[in-house]
Parts: sequence; structure tokens; C-alpha cells
Amino acid sequence: MPLAAPVVETWSRREQLRVSLTGWMPWVGKGSLALLDQGLISGSNFLIGILLARWLTPEAYGTYALAFSIFLFLSSFHNALLLEPMSVFGPASYKDQLPAYLGKLLRLHFALTFALALLLALGATCFLRFSGDHAVPYALFGAALAIPWMLFFWLTRRAAYLELWPALAVRSAAVYCLLVLLFLFLLQRLGWLSPFAAFLLQALASLAGGALLLVSIRQKLRSVGSNPSMQTVLKQHWRYGRWVVATAFVYWLSGNAYYVIVAAFMRMQDVAALRALQNFTLPCIQFISAVSLLLLPWASARFAEEGRLGFQRRVLQITLLFVGAASAYLAVLWFFGSRIIAILYAGRYTDSAYLLTLAAAPVVVLAASQGSTIAVQAMQAPAEVFLGYSVSGALTILAGVGLARYWGLEGALIGILTSSLGFCIVITWRCRKRLAGCYEVSENG
Repeated sequence: MPLAAPVVETWSRREQLRVSLTGWMPWVGKGSLALLDQGLISGSNFLIGILLARWLTPEAYGTYALAFSIFLFLSSFHNALLLEPMSVFGPASYKDQLPAYLGKLLRLHFALTFALALLLALGATCFLRFSGDHAVPYALFGAALAIPWMLFFWLTRRAAYLELWPALAVRSAAVYCLLVLLFLFLLQRLGWLSPFAAFLLQALASLAGGALLLVSIRQKLRSVGSNPSMQTVLKQHWRYGRWVVATAFVYWLSGNAYYVIVAAFMRMQDVAALRALQNFTLPCIQFISAVSLLLLPWASARFAEEGRLGFQRRVLQITLLFVGAASAYLAVLWFFGSRIIAILYAGRYTDSAYLLTLAAAPVVVLAASQGSTIAVQAMQAPAEVFLGYSVSGALTILAGVGLARYWGLEGALIGILTSSLGFCIVITWRCRKRLAGCYEVSENG
């Protein structure tokens, strides 16, 4: 009889553990699928960069890299006005009206992307007329044709997470990955591969993946509320997205703008070399981005539940996690980078291999700043992120342009590192100030 109480207590603890694990299992599964989805997209984009660098001439690959940088700049407006607001308002304001809400967003998507495509096509036409260069305008024409369909795929993938259906996103990502690689090998075999064709094949694969995903989402959605007006949706998205647009612009200025700077002062082969080097930073950057998406809700809960010291420990833990992973990745590139470049690029860009460590150094700086970035987002202070990227973008203009002009490709990479350090210093400082202010207000209140 004396053993009954401990036995009951042990059984109770086991039952609590079983219930706890049962509650966590769906989230673990969905989190794993979300990482798989991100991995498929990131992996396919990484392979696109490697194969294009391997198969295209340096001039053609540099042209593609420049056009893709401009594509990313234009896509930031789509992300700010549609994607990010959709993630905020979809689960909250339109949970019972998702079919009608997504229908409105699709109309806004095509209106916005066709306008962006037309703007880019007009720019390419002017460039063709006044410069006489055909390579860059044709790559820009390819990007203009691809904008509506590549961003359509981004929109549908984000929509799958409104109701936490990462399995649908994984399915469409697998279709995209398979098609884009199939088209790449086919065009290379036929001898038709070019910067224009590279954008076109991504557009076709995006259209297929996005259409499959849209059909799957519509089959699952059920509307029980009233139909939201377009005017209401527009107002909400603009009120939220106008500040994200500003952040997206300075973010582009702090990094991808260097492709335009290098193209302005150097040869297109140097643009190609810059892209070839930065291809190796993408896997680590995508890992940081994917894990950050999972950590942000967790960090938000810790901010609400723990005190200042507890939350600071969480921020430190996140920072150490990312810095450790990025440092290990940098060490691999340090020891094996030259050999990897020679193998993957079939002997091309080996003369720039000595710059690989310098090109990857900003990833460690990004990792060091990510804990503070997640923290200010958890504290609902996106203005601090905007401030950090504003300083980073200002450093691009004040220092990066001069470094690239007088020191060439090495100077451009030093400029990127300088811009990254500027962001890291500002966001870390503002995070500490914000933490002190938040908890002082909480304690005094």
C-alpha cells in the first residue's frame, strides 16, 4: 500500500508527458514540413545559380545577376503591399472570409505585377535605345515577363500558411523544383540557355506550382462571413505596407544594390564573379531565415511571459545558435571553398576564389544581428529594423560606392561587409535600449 501513491504519481507524470507530446506533435510535423518547403525552394534557387554560372558565359551570367537584382528590388513592393499584410490580416481579420479575401488579393496581385512588369519593360526599352547594348535589355525583358508569375507563386505559397497547410506548400515546391531543373537541363541540351530563357523557365515553373497550390487551397477553404470590400482591403494593406516598403527599399540598398554599383564601375564579368561568390552564402542565409520564422512566435511568447533578464537570455541563446551555425559554415568555406568553386563551376571563377571568405563574412554578421532583430520584432518595434537598414543603406552610398569604384570587386565585398556591420551595431544597440524601456515601463506601470 505505501507504494500506491508513488505509482499513481509516476503514472500521472507519464500521462501528462504523453498529453504534452500529443499536443506538440502536430506542430513538430508542420514545422518540419515548413522547413522542407523552404529547403526545396532554397535548394532549387541555389542550383539555378550554380548551373547558370557553370553553363553561361561570365558576361551572360553577370547580365542575369544584374537583372535578378532589379527583379528583387521590384518584388519588394509586392512583398510589402501584399505578402506581409496578408500574413497579418488573413488569420486575424479575414479568417472566416478567406476565399473572398484571397480573390481580392489575386486581383491586386495581377494589377500590381503587370504595372511593375510594364515599368521594367519600359526601362529596358529606354536602355536598349540609348545604350545600344542588347544583353542587359533582353535580360530585363525576361525579368519583366517573369514578374507576374514568379510573384504569383510567392503569393500562393504564403497563402498556404494562413491556415497552416505546409504540406500543400511542400507539394507545390516539389513541382517547382522538378520543373525548373528539367527546363534548365533541356534548354542547356538544346543550346537555348540565356538570361532571358532563365527567367522564362522560372516563370513557367512558378505558374505550374502556383496554379496547383491555388487549386488545392480553394478546395479546402470555406467562407462563412460576408464578402470584404476591395476598398477595405486596400486601406488595410496600404496602412500596414507603406512602412514595409520603406524598409524593403533600404534593405535592397544595403545588399543587392551592389550588383548595380559593380555593373556601373566594372565589367559584367565582375558582376558574374560577385554573384558566383554570393551563391555560396545563400544556403546559410536561407537557413537563418527559415529558423527565424519558427523562432519569432516563440520569442514573442517569451517576451510576454518572462522578465527582462529571462528575455535577454533567450535573445543571447538565439544569437549564439545562429553565430555558431554561421561560423561553422564559414569555416567550411575557408578550408574547402577554392576546391568547391573549381568543382561546381567547372573551373570558372577560380581567380576570384580567394575572395570567398570575405564574401561569406557578412553571413556571420547577419547571424550576430538576428537575435536582436527577432527580439525587436517580438516587441512589435519594426521601426528599429527600418532604422538599422537605413544606416546600412547609407553606408552603401557613403562608403560602398567609393570602395567599389577604387578597389574593384574586393572593395565591393568590403562595402557589403561594412553595410552589414552597420546594421548589426544599430539593431543590437536599439534592441538593448528597447528592452530597457519596455521593462521599465512595465515595472513602473
